[in-house]
Amino acid sequence: MRIFTKQVLRGISINCRERCKADGAQKPECTLEYMRISSTAERSNHGEQQINRGALKFAGKIMAVVLFCHVFLNVPELFAYDASLMAKLKQGVDSWNQFRKDNPSYVIDLRMANLQGAGLKGINLSNALLAKANFADANLVEADLSGARLEGANLRGVNLSKGKVTDAVFTEADLTEGFFIETDFSRSSLTRATMQQAFLSKAKLTQVNLSWSDLRNANLEFTEITDAKLVGVNLKRAGLFAVNAAGSDLRGANLVEVDLRNADLSKTDMRGADLSFSENMASASLKNANLSFANLINTDLKGADVENARFFGAKVSAKTILPNGVRGNPDWAKAREAQFVK
Repeated sequence: MRIFTKQVLRGISINCRERCKADGAQKPECTLEYMRISSTAERSNHGEQQINRGALKFAGKIMAVVLFCHVFLNVPELFAYDASLMAKLKQGVDSWNQFRKDNPSYVIDLRMANLQGAGLKGINLSNALLAKANFADANLVEADLSGARLEGANLRGVNLSKGKVTDAVFTEADLTEGFFIETDFSRSSLTRATMQQAFLSKAKLTQVNLSWSDLRNANLEFTEITDAKLVGVNLKRAGLFAVNAAGSDLRGANLVEVDLRNADLSKTDMRGADLSFSENMASASLKNANLSFANLINTDLKGADVENARFFGAKVSAKTILPNGVRGNPDWAKAREAQFVK
């Protein structure tokens, strides 16, 4: 109807112009009629534009509602766990483990479940879906979480010591101040996980992925982290006494103020790593390690074994203590293609 009205008004306007021209010079009444009709047409056009804009906004809101329904209402598992499983958990660990044994193919979905402070020692949660679940301060000693998915889960203060957590996923999970003594994390993914002040003494982290994770002030004494991926990991002030990280990828890692006494860092890739102010590397092995472009300013390398280690582009200064106990100097830096910073 609006389009038809607009066409009619345009037709009348054109007809008016033609009639005026046919009479010769424009008559005042023709001019006034033309102006009135033109104004009416312009108002119609402006009104149509406003209506169109309103229609677009309304359509956008409808699309948003449709998207919400599609993503959330049709996918309830995004915010709901299997309630029947919570009831089974309340029957005790022994009953639960028997249920798992009798129903090996049953999908364990406990995503977003609240298990804060729960006593779950020795529980079998292997291959379970545990994303965003709350295990804060829970007792998971000797628990089996192998193959479990715990993306974004809360494990602050959890005790998972002596647990089996192989091939699990902890992406962006919070394990702050947790206890993981002698826990086996082999081949697990802990990318961007938070593990500040966590206790990982004697834990096994073979072939894990800890890239971009935060382990500041964590205790990793006597821990095995061989052939692991720790790109960009933050280990500032971490305890790494006697840690075995042979063959691991530590590119761009933050190792500021760490204790690396008796640590095995042989064949590690530490390009661009920051070891500044590392206080003690006595008896540490850096054999065949790649320390190219690493920051060694104020680093104490006294007593470290740097046989065949690469220092290309690494930063050393007069405050760097070299493996032989003397201070860093231009000659030592030049011989190894390192940078001497005054």
